[in-house]
Amino acid sequence: MQNAATQTASVNTADFVQNETFTAANVTVRTQNGTTVSAPNTVAKNDATQQALSADTVLVRADALFKERERFEGAELARSNKALYKLLMQVYELFEAAREDVKCLKAAVKTMSDKLKERGVKIQSNTPALTVFVRYVFNSDRKRAYAYTQTLMAAIQQEVKPAGLATFIESQNGVEECRKQLIKKDETVTKEAELKAAGADVSDELKSMRAVTTVSLPAASVSFCDGAEFAFIVARSLGNGEFELLRAVPRSTKAMHSSAVKELAKDLIVQRAAADEKAKAQAADQSVKDAAKGANLKVKATATLKELQTA
Repeated sequence: MQNAATQTASVNTADFVQNETFTAANVTVRTQNGTTVSAPNTVAKNDATQQALSADTVLVRADALFKERERFEGAELARSNKALYKLLMQVYELFEAAREDVKCLKAAVKTMSDKLKERGVKIQSNTPALTVFVRYVFNSDRKRAYAYTQTLMAAIQQEVKPAGLATFIESQNGVEECRKQLIKKDETVTKEAELKAAGADVSDELKSMRAVTTVSLPAASVSFCDGAEFAFIVARSLGNGEFELLRAVPRSTKAMHSSAVKELAKDLIVQRAAADEKAKAQAADQSVKDAAKGANLKVKATATLKELQTA
């Protein structure tokens, strides 16, 4: 496959076998400085992440996967999900091996990004490095690449090893369902738990907090039903934190109480998020300093191109 970034010479289609290895035959790359790099003939899948890779070797293997993807799409992919899952597994495996060394990953991602730009694919600084690998091999549109990337991210979050990826995807009824179900489940569970915790905090605070003021509303009376604890006052907002109190709602119910607490909990979550963002901004400055000290440490799976540049 010819390209301007690495001036690849000849790349024969990789032969993928079922004995937990893959073979890239007669694959060589000539870099811009004239150095010729050959991919290892056989790499054991289970040992891939244990071998120190160079960026050129990563590109050789990615190019081989690119060619294999073309073959699958032309002959097998439409008929075989297993072929797709196998290719996704090999992309996942290659990414995991590359991120063992930040320098290797940075160089590989930069070359891939340059080649993708030549293909007309826009890569931004907040693009996850894993997405670059996926788009490079699959040469797909953003929506499809996102689905594949999220599926691999889900596997990483569930600590699924590359060898178990196909089983994992099949257990979730396919790539798209895997992505949607896991993201939806994760987001829903997280939000519900966060809202419940914030609601409990609001209820505790309301029971113990001191009143801002005490007012008397003529002829006002409130009946409490089904466990309601608080009365509700209709007020007109004047802005700047000022209100005109108009009437007391004559009947207070548990549903009204729950709704009010829920809205207060949402506001509390927003306030906490703002505080977290401030803390993250401060932590980011520290992480840049830490990255300089630990340049050879394994890169996190969610690293973006911008984060790689500071590593």
